[in-house]
Amino acid sequence: MKLWSEAQEDVRKVKPDREMARSMVKMIEVRMKELEPKDRKEFASLVVEDYYEIIKEAVTALMATDGYKTLSHDVLIGYLKEFFPQFSEYEISLADHLRQLRNKIAYKGFFVNPDFLERNEEKIKALALKLIAILRERLASE
Repeated sequence: MKLWSEAQEDVRKVKPDREMARSMVKMIEVRMKELEPKDRKEFASLVVEDYYEIIKEAVTALMATDGYKTLSHDVLIGYLKEFFPQFSEYEISLADHLRQLRNKIAYKGFFVNPDFLERNEEKIKALALKLIAILRERLASE
């Protein structure tokens, strides 16, 4: 994870884009529905990847509401850590671990052990739902 204070070269200040954030909420909802029927043993890697994509899209949408844009997944986690104190160090570490797993899956063909998912899915899902709730609350408040 790249700390927000170290990330300024990877972040652009843009006009806040609430419509893009709303659209991303819709995509997140589709991803959540698509995730439900997957066999956790056979598709553990894809389930982990999907959860990470949901988390990434939620943080990207939050950044958009604040008028920031980045292409760096490292920076997304740093942004979450910097501006959302309601997330524990454990939750930040979990998000960063998912980022690292997703990179291994996407770029190295890594297979997640189904046991990892069995032990952690509730925590991962809770993190995703917490982010989604914060995003929805932010979009509803303005």
